[in-house]
Amino acid sequence: MDTKIKSESLVERLRCTAARREKSLLEASAIIRNSTKSNDSYLKTIFLLRGRAIHKIAVPLTICTVNSSIWTVLIKTRFKDSFEIPSEPWASLYTLVLTTSLAFLLVFRLNRVAIRWWDTREKWGMIVAHTRILVEATVIHCEHDLEHRDEAVRWTAGFLIAVKEHMRKNTDKMKAYDQLAGFLNENEVDQMLNASHPCLYASRKIRFALKQAFKISSNTPTVIGMNYASQFRIIEKSINTLIEMMGGLERVRSTPLPIAFVTHLRTFIIFYLMSLPYLYGHSWGYGTIPAVFFTAYALLGIDGSASECESPFDMRPNHLNMEAFCLTAMNDILQLLPENDSYGNLIAEQWEA
Repeated sequence: MDTKIKSESLVERLRCTAARREKSLLEASAIIRNSTKSNDSYLKTIFLLRGRAIHKIAVPLTICTVNSSIWTVLIKTRFKDSFEIPSEPWASLYTLVLTTSLAFLLVFRLNRVAIRWWDTREKWGMIVAHTRILVEATVIHCEHDLEHRDEAVRWTAGFLIAVKEHMRKNTDKMKAYDQLAGFLNENEVDQMLNASHPCLYASRKIRFALKQAFKISSNTPTVIGMNYASQFRIIEKSINTLIEMMGGLERVRSTPLPIAFVTHLRTFIIFYLMSLPYLYGHSWGYGTIPAVFFTAYALLGIDGSASECESPFDMRPNHLNMEAFCLTAMNDILQLLPENDSYGNLIAEQWEA
């Protein structure tokens, strides 16, 4: 009887605190949620300023533009006709060596980052999917022990927030209190976030609660014991998958592209952009300055965009909306609990009849 009261109080508590959780998660993700998306209108994406990762390329872009400006002014004023470099002999070298090489390097750079970004999104999708599987299986197979069932469900929600905060290296507990309202109390949130690895702390809590729910003693009938062991092994697969996906996110965050490739690419980009005014300055005249600026923005922008999206866990327009993933999974948890309780009561009434 007591366990039934606790189960009902969990559902009611989650319903009462749903608005608090949603408000906190939506406010935290406002920057990402309200940013322009790639499937928005053509004109909206063209005239977009925020989200272009300009801060990543501001310094090299400025250096290249200043370099072209100084050289252009000098050859058009004080040193006019003094340092004219014929561009014809160098044109083929630029086309075959620098331009072609840079094109391949930039395509590879952008392709690798796109794969990393999508892999990260896929792993979060797996976390949400296996959260649903884990909670649904727990709710259905642990009706004999509602106290530990609810314990496992509560810490499954805790695992979601733990992954999000762990990826961002965030230590703001006040937001976590609101985002886990109804699932965990403030003391439990503190214990989880103060752990050396919050995600593993939450997964251990889930596993321990399920172990208690499927605990087999000497008095447990053989058939029931075998059933418990089988169900526990099946449910544990989802826990293992959650940990694997979390480990995959850690791998993306802690393993950037090898420095040898990045430094090689950036060296060639800067060399190419810095040499443009000296090669074409006399031919282009004052048009060299805007030409170099837009060329630099085009090439540096590709590398800057790749750098911006390489580890998409921050609160930036190009990064993943992890709050939305957590909110979706938590709403699913809330939906699964009362529906299954009603189903369990219906089965019990039919059995008694």
